[in-house]
Amino acid sequence: MSNEQCTMNNVQWEMVRFDQFFDMLPTNTLSRDKLNSQRGEYQNIHYGDVLIKYPYCLDCNNNEIPYINDGVKFNTAEVNDGDVIFADTAEDDTVGKCVEVLNVGDRKIVSGLHTYFCRPRHKMALGYLGYYLNSNHFHNQLLPYIAGSKVSSVNRTSIARTFISYPADLSAQRRIAAILSSADKVIAATQKLIAKYKQMKQGMMEDLLKPKEGWKMVKLGEVCAVNPKTDTTKVLDDDFVTFVRMEDVSNDGLIASFSERPYKSLQKKGFTIFQNDDVIFAKITPCMENGKGALVRNMKSKICMGSTEFHVLRACDNVSIDFIYQLTISKQFRQRAEMQMTGSAGQQRVPTAFLEDYLISIPFKNDKPDLTEQRRIAAIFSGIDAKIAAEGKVLEKYEKVKKGLMEKLLNE
Repeated sequence: MSNEQCTMNNVQWEMVRFDQFFDMLPTNTLSRDKLNSQRGEYQNIHYGDVLIKYPYCLDCNNNEIPYINDGVKFNTAEVNDGDVIFADTAEDDTVGKCVEVLNVGDRKIVSGLHTYFCRPRHKMALGYLGYYLNSNHFHNQLLPYIAGSKVSSVNRTSIARTFISYPADLSAQRRIAAILSSADKVIAATQKLIAKYKQMKQGMMEDLLKPKEGWKMVKLGEVCAVNPKTDTTKVLDDDFVTFVRMEDVSNDGLIASFSERPYKSLQKKGFTIFQNDDVIFAKITPCMENGKGALVRNMKSKICMGSTEFHVLRACDNVSIDFIYQLTISKQFRQRAEMQMTGSAGQQRVPTAFLEDYLISIPFKNDKPDLTEQRRIAAIFSGIDAKIAAEGKVLEKYEKVKKGLMEKLLNE
């Protein structure tokens, strides 16, 4: 095997061409309908799980791997500890993401649809390849070879031209893998805590939002202005307004980023106008955007502007917008919204009429909406949301730390 050797910080590294480092083994073309989550003799690593679900090191003891349905024919080349499974197709440049498989044990596992099944020819410390092959140092080598517009892919010939770098000393490989594995454990624990809070909130929503004595059913349009007009007569051309894009709204209901732009620069474009204490949420479906929304708070500008693909809700008197926001992010609301969408595939929309006529149950007192009770219920949910947001920031911090470690440790 030809190789190039270099030394950094007294650690000797080797650089070897991909096709000289790995053997490529047979894979399968099993679609999701050939798989199940309960039982089977063989399990199958699907490229979609590699891209979205699995960590860089796929521990078979701690991750769910689908089973192949009985009666389905497939190639039985089995995965061993230390083997690497690449996803050769994706909707973006994440193509080439891979997993190193660990703790196979007695399981019979094969590599599935849109994957490359790679087995190293030399003994490596378990875990090292999982981290290295997902690092920028390696993935940047793939970028010139990624082809496709709507769907990106990388072929075997191209991936064979890349190079694998690794410390020649197994103990150095183990140290690197151990450090990054420790970071992954902290990240996984934080993700688990966030999932716990979300599950707790979902259970509480089903209980606290359930109609009770004294509550009344009303149309959402009776307690909220749907897509209201905002007075812009006092806004000057040179005034700066907050501009929010759909992609600026996170899946957790936060406006993660925004920009300040002169009002004049936005007047000729299609836009939605909203303000502090409005609820905004996406009304179209591409990329699962439907229903993604946020409660607008703490914006310095008097008015905000955004994509025409937002709906806007503004609470009427004696109605808590925090309570309305929690209703709009409830599972029941989202499911009903999806059932009422209109339009062509890929561009379906939630109609304004659905929002105006949607029936909600709300606390009443003395024939008026009970603002105190609404605020009490909304405060409980907001408290959990705050915990989720706080842990989300912790998770973001740990992920940045891990990214920095990968850049430092995996660059020879």
